[in-house]
Amino acid sequence: MESAVVKATVQAAFLSLCSALVAAFLTPKNPPIVALVIYTILSTPPNFQWQQYLERKLPGHHVEKREEKNEVNGGKSVGGGGGGVMVKKRLNVTNTLMKVLIDQTLGSVVNVALHLGLVRALQGVPLAECLQVVKEVGSLLQGLEIEYLLQAASAMRRVEDTLQRTG
Repeated sequence: MESAVVKATVQAAFLSLCSALVAAFLTPKNPPIVALVIYTILSTPPNFQWQQYLERKLPGHHVEKREEKNEVNGGKSVGGGGGGVMVKKRLNVTNTLMKVLIDQTLGSVVNVALHLGLVRALQGVPLAECLQVVKEVGSLLQGLEIEYLLQAASAMRRVEDTLQRTG
């Protein structure tokens, strides 16, 4: 049985190949197809794990359990095996926004830096030049206001708590 990471990697590699072939057809400059596919194969497992980590830390759904009414037993369900318990998933807006915010700031800078450096390295560009590109993109990390992100997260949680109490 294939693991989810392997399936995601194979799918991502196929999509990368397809998009590189389309780009080669549409543009006069040929993209580095092999380098792009290799980069995708190397980067998909850590990105998959990153998304799993974000989901563990910031679950995207609230799970609500409700008892189902049962006419035979006086209105309440009885018996084992979870019978009579309904589970409803509700989107956790705050956590979802936080995941997008974190992924599109920290995650994207790291991915862009690695993409630029590794694809160049796979094309035979000298390592010193590849590392310089990574350092230039990495310097953007210093400009990110992490404290601002945390304050925004706190404010969103307070708004969600208020909405839950009133609704």
